Amino acid sequence: MSVVTVEGLPPFEVIDAPQGIRCWGTDAPAVRWASGRDVRVYVVRERGEPDFPEGIDLGLIRGVVQNLDGYVHAALAYLRASLLADPGLFGLRMDDVAAYEALEPHELPLSEPELTFRTGDEWDLRFAEGNMPICDPYGIIVTFDRDRPVRMEDLSEAEDA
Repeated sequence: MSVVTVEGLPPFEVIDAPQGIRCWGTDAPAVRWASGRDVRVYVVRERGEPDFPEGIDLGLIRGVVQNLDGYVHAALAYLRASLLADPGLFGLRMDDVAAYEALEPHELPLSEPELTFRTGDEWDLRFAEGNMPICDPYGIIVTFDRDRPVRMEDLSEAEDA
């Protein structure tokens, strides 16, 4: 198994990926979610792109890993605002909204965050588990443009790769 080392980050191992892409993954042991599970960090490259770490903004990855709590909070706040604006998108009824209005962003029923980086300034924070219809079966993604959440992705219709 091939390992890539990057200063300031744990070693990344080559992992299996769908055809057409290459993927490296690591656990960020200094970053733990409330469940006590290490947060998984992935780097994904399209075939034809150079091997990791060439062409990847390593400073962005380090910055996100070092401030993961802040990014998780930003993603949760973004999702809460999106949910209150359009509960149907989350598979919820208007009757369900009152329960979510009373929640702080960190109280949303989402867990198991994972980070995915690729070429460019955008990266994803996926909550792999959640107790809302939109989260079944693969969770929900918030895409960031560097430091700012810019969109979410509904994975409820996604197919297993």
